[in-house]
Amino acid sequence: MQKVTSLSNEQFKTLVSDKRELKKFMKHPQNEKIEADWANISEKQLQDIPSGAVYLTQSALGEEKPQVLLVSTDEKGQKQAYKSEATVDFLRSHDVNPVLEKDRETQLKTSYITFLQAHDKEKPQDIDSMLARVNAENDYVMLKSSALKEKQFTSDQLKGMENELSHQFQARKQTQEKDRYQEDYKQEVLEVMQQPSEETQYKQLFKQNLLAQLGISDEKDSSKEAKKEAEAEKAPVEKQLKQETPQEKEERVAKMKEFEQKHSFDKVYKLKKEVLQELKELNLTDSQREKLTKLEKALDTEKKDHDKQKKEEKSQNGFTKFFARNSGAFSSKKRDQTQEMER
Repeated sequence: MQKVTSLSNEQFKTLVSDKRELKKFMKHPQNEKIEADWANISEKQLQDIPSGAVYLTQSALGEEKPQVLLVSTDEKGQKQAYKSEATVDFLRSHDVNPVLEKDRETQLKTSYITFLQAHDKEKPQDIDSMLARVNAENDYVMLKSSALKEKQFTSDQLKGMENELSHQFQARKQTQEKDRYQEDYKQEVLEVMQQPSEETQYKQLFKQNLLAQLGISDEKDSSKEAKKEAEAEKAPVEKQLKQETPQEKEERVAKMKEFEQKHSFDKVYKLKKEVLQELKELNLTDSQREKLTKLEKALDTEKKDHDKQKKEEKSQNGFTKFFARNSGAFSSKKRDQTQEMER
């Protein structure tokens, strides 16, 4: 049972004693005392309910109306209860919105996810992130305690909800990490592809050298052609490439390394191949396509070396186990022979 609001003695007395006042808020004001042996409330339960307050016993679910219980204490100190069907206006007049079971479940899920996110973002020595996690945790604990106290959910139901949301959160996190890594790797490849080719750079330097010997200024003419060639190479990829500050680039590289340390070589290789395949579909210049091919060949060579090393290690481990097993058998046989001779 959820407490809707507390009323002053005068407010409560007016509400329960004046039938006309009660009608303002109640659909069917019974305005009759409910004894302690009322079917839904035992004498002990009634005594445990603080007086001078209005309680919500049934939420406005579907076509049903909110059911409220008004509890007071008479001159002799005896508890009295008034039950009626309230209007939504009555609840709103006390700044209360009835919480449906479905709404409570949504609140619990949202609060728990917020806690998981805050916990994931918490960093040592970062006061703000620590406070965010503590506040999110306190909010969820209070909401959880309220749901248990009101018997809207059992402990097992809430535990099941927490496990399900935790698994979903981890699955989404892994997917996001994978997508982020591929975007970071794509940025790295695009940077390489955007750089002018060695031939273009050499031609530009050689031309500058010749013009200098001839005493001709190349401030306009020479730079025009070089710029034209460089721009031609940049065009297909510049829309895909993000402009990064040195700090942003450093953070990106650090995140990539962290991801590579957490996941297997085979998984990282697969993600990189997917990115390279995506970039192949761009309208690339010959120079860019050549760079992309070189990068892919280097990656494939790294994969072959890794597989070869893995195979050698597996073979070595197998030989070691075989040697240890047979060595043990040989020692056992020799020991048996020695014992037989001693007899």
